[in-house]
This record gives sequence, C-alpha cells and structure tokens, in this order.
Amino acid sequence: MPMLKVVELYPSPWSERLRWVLDCKGARYERATYQPIAGEAEHRRTTGLTTAPVLFADGAVIGDSNAAVDWLEEKIPAPPLLPADARLRATVRAWEIAAAETMAPAARLVKIGEWKARDVQPLAGHFAAKYGWSPDVEARADALLRRFVSDLGRAVERSPYLVGDGFTRADLTVASMLSTVVGMPGDDLFELDAGMRPLFGLPLGDEPDLAALRPWRDQIYRRHRGRRVQPAG
Repeated sequence: MPMLKVVELYPSPWSERLRWVLDCKGARYERATYQPIAGEAEHRRTTGLTTAPVLFADGAVIGDSNAAVDWLEEKIPAPPLLPADARLRATVRAWEIAAAETMAPAARLVKIGEWKARDVQPLAGHFAAKYGWSPDVEARADALLRRFVSDLGRAVERSPYLVGDGFTRADLTVASMLSTVVGMPGDDLFELDAGMRPLFGLPLGDEPDLAALRPWRDQIYRRHRGRRVQPAG
C-alpha cells in the first residue's frame, strides 16, 4: 500500500471526492488541513499549489482531484470504481468532468456573487479574485448551471446509478459536487459546524429541478459512503 497524505479543505466537494475514493479503496492516509486566506503562504510553500485537495503519494505531489483519483485507480485497483467496458468508462469520465469541471465551478461562481451581495468578507473578495468572478461571469455560470441541473435532475429519476447497474466514480463525483447546488449533506451524513452551513446553501434557491437531486445524493451517501464524514483530528 503506498504512503498517502491528503491536504484538504474539509467542506470542499473536490476534497470530499478524493477522500471518498480513498475510503472506497480501503486506503490508509494522513489528513492535513488547508486554511484559505490565512494559510495561503504555507500551502504554497508545502505543496507549490494554491488549491486543494493535494495528494502526496509515494513522493509525488498530485494537485488535481481528477489526476489523484486516476492515480489511485491505477495503484489500488480493487475495488474498481471504473467499469471495464471502454464505452462505459468514457461515460463515467464524461459525468466526472461535467460535475467537477463545470457544475461545481459554476455553482461556486454563483455562490461568490451571493457572498458579495451579503458582504461576506473576507471570503467574498478572496474567492472572487481567486476564481475570476464578475457579474457577467456569474450570469453565464448561472445560465449554464440551471440547464445542467435540469438535465441531471431528470437523469437521476430514471436510475439509482448514472452509468450501468452499479456504483461508479460517476455517482461518487456527482454526489460530492452536488453540495454546491443542493447544500451540504445532513449532519447524520456529513459533520459540519452549524454556523458554516449557511455558507454552503442553495445557489439556485428552491428550484423544482432540484427536487430529485438531494434525495438521490443522500441515498448514494447512505449506500456507498460507509460512514459519517468528519473533519480530521
């Protein structure tokens, strides 16, 4: 088993995705916390990066959750989280990219706009600068997000799993990233200080298209997360 360490931003869906894969694989790993704003300089010094999560794996520094979960799939192949069939594998990857590279970043931009409107500082200013927020960027992200979420809501109503007949990284990734759209999982599934929960509320409000997404996400957690998620320490 390789020596593994994760530097995480605990509530981040990208950090949760990586932890979930590690836990599914039965991997033992150390956890270290990245603190936005106050910990930026230290994070750059120790990782060479400005984002989290970061996976330290047998001397390698992997600062992208897509690359990290692929590394884990290669090094710890059992249990598999990607189908053997090439067409199904490609479909899983398409869902992963859509969720991790489009849905969640778009929702983050909409949430930053909400933070700015509420003057949630210094978070709003810090993340607006870090992720290139502007009113026009937010408007485009909002439109894209609403279209994607509408299709996703219909997709999860048709089957308990997104690809094939079983649990894959598509389900794991989409379930993780949905915290940016439907809010964090409840305290029975994901421990989070009550004061933090409003920061991760619903960027689209109470949209009808979201109705199927929260119960689907929570069902995936209950079936396949295996434990209540808790902070390091």
